[in-house]
Amino acid sequence: MSTIISKSITDTLTNRPVSKVDWTKSPLKEVKMGGKNAVGDYGEHFVNNYYRDAGIDSHIIKKSHDVLAGTKKIEVKTAFQGKAGSFFFNQIYYEDPKTGVHKDWTHLAFVFVRPSSVEIWECERPSNPEEHFIINNGWSWNKNDPKKLTSIWKQIYSEEI
Repeated sequence: MSTIISKSITDTLTNRPVSKVDWTKSPLKEVKMGGKNAVGDYGEHFVNNYYRDAGIDSHIIKKSHDVLAGTKKIEVKTAFQGKAGSFFFNQIYYEDPKTGVHKDWTHLAFVFVRPSSVEIWECERPSNPEEHFIINNGWSWNKNDPKKLTSIWKQIYSEEI
C-alpha cells in the first residue's frame, strides 16, 4: 500500500466522532455492512416474511412495488439507524424517475432497524406526499424516531433482538 493511501486512511480516521449507535454486537451488523442492496433486500424479506407468518400469501415482486401481500402492493423502504441516531428513507417514487411510468404500490412500509430491534410501520399510499415527506432523491423521511410519523402510519410489528 502506498504512503499516500496509508496516510489518507489515518487522517480520515483520526479524531473521527464516535457513532451514537453501536452495531458491533448486533446480529444485524452483517446485513448493515453487506453491500449496496443488502439493507433494502433485508427490509423486503422482512416484510414478506411478516405477512407469510401472518398466514397471508406474500411474494417479493420488485417491479412497480416490492412485496405483494394478499391484495396489498407494498413499497418497502428500509433504514438502519445512522451514526447520529436517525433513520433516512428516500427514493419514495410515485412514478419511475427514468420512464415516468406510474408506480402501482398501494401501501408504503418503513422498516426501522436498530442494533437491538426491528419495527415495521405501514400506511396506505398517501395522496398528498408533500404533507408527509420532503423532496430529496424522490420523496424522503429523515427523523430519529418512528413515533414522529404522521397519523396515517400504523406500527404493525416490533421485536427486540
